[in-house]
Amino acid sequence: MTVVVLYINCVLTNIVSLRQRWFVETYRNGTALEPLHDTLFIDWFRGHKIPFQDLVTYRELVDIFSYTWVVFTLLAWFTCSRAPILLARALVAQIVLISTFSLSQLLTIVPDSTPNCLDLYGIPATADVTWVFWKYPLRSCGNMLWSSDITQLVVFTSMATQMARKGKCQYFVWLAGECWILVSMALIFTARYQYSVDVISSVIVVKLVMSHQWIDRMAKTCFIRRGNYYERAPVNELAMTTI
Repeated sequence: MTVVVLYINCVLTNIVSLRQRWFVETYRNGTALEPLHDTLFIDWFRGHKIPFQDLVTYRELVDIFSYTWVVFTLLAWFTCSRAPILLARALVAQIVLISTFSLSQLLTIVPDSTPNCLDLYGIPATADVTWVFWKYPLRSCGNMLWSSDITQLVVFTSMATQMARKGKCQYFVWLAGECWILVSMALIFTARYQYSVDVISSVIVVKLVMSHQWIDRMAKTCFIRRGNYYERAPVNELAMTTI
């Protein structure tokens, strides 16, 4: 199921880029859309004065921050927890968020935050559109409404927090995750990776989704056997009964 979700995400990302290419070729005569004015990027962080090569470096740092937190969380789950409900919740959240975010992107044409992204990211302009099914999208182009990196960080921060023991340990994991998200947001604002409104909206929406009770219900119904999950009792609680 995880592989299917990843493949569908790649296809939908390519379709979003194809939609941007179609709009530029049909209504703009091939003239690329100019990025929207981002107040945080231009007026606060002065990102337009940073050399483009440095912006690329900042964007790579955003990906590194996101992938590092996701990998560490999965490793911690595999070595310390392996509770099916935690992974099931993350998978259900991915299914819900990917489908809704992609649909909203397909319905709205918004310039990418990166100037001339169609040529920069190598989005094909051919009549053959079968590439959307096999091309791996390093970056999507256009129709930016959400931040994929922030979405993953919020989802896996929620997973890591629930995995930690209640008390100071859980608070520390939550605080570390929130600080990680804030640093990633600062890098995104500086690098003009996504529009600031996309980042802020993603944090709010994904946090609301992860805290909704329907995520637990869907996870148990779709991925946990018989719709219920019972914690395995610790060995020291299974005392032998003598006659």
